[in-house]
Amino acid sequence: MLMGRKPVVGVFLANSITIIERTIRDDPELAPLLEQRLGMVEQWRKKAKALYTEACKDVSMHLFDVIHTSRSARPSSGHAATIDSASIMKGLSSKDKESIKTKFTAFNNSFDEMVARHKSFSMEREVRQMFARDMQQMLEPLYVRFWDRYHEVDKGKGKYVKYDKVAIAATFSSLY
Repeated sequence: MLMGRKPVVGVFLANSITIIERTIRDDPELAPLLEQRLGMVEQWRKKAKALYTEACKDVSMHLFDVIHTSRSARPSSGHAATIDSASIMKGLSSKDKESIKTKFTAFNNSFDEMVARHKSFSMEREVRQMFARDMQQMLEPLYVRFWDRYHEVDKGKGKYVKYDKVAIAATFSSLY
């Protein structure tokens, strides 16, 4: 119950901060008096971001993999160009493959829920962009890494791997 409230509180704080900043900057009488105090507002913006992006932490938990392998068969953690998902998948046990499938499914469900919730909130334009950018910076690199390593788990059928790199980037772009 409390987890559902934190993003709402984050949106409320960020909207309030944005409106206060805009009011101070746009009012010729208030600007000289309060402009030096806008720095205090930054701590509240950080609090709003932390509250809102806490949901990203829950989504990102599905993208962490702990696969125990022998040293010789250990998947590399190098750049995307050196990662071969098919060879990584061949080296995994059926239990590990099921775990990867479960992680993709859980990610898809929680990510879709987070996207729907983000789109449902009434936010100032600047706030929507700020939160979308924060979510993208937190989740996209993790997903791309996970996708590079394990996308062959459903052999291109789309049953478990709902998003490829282009689709996840497009989804994040739609949040702005």
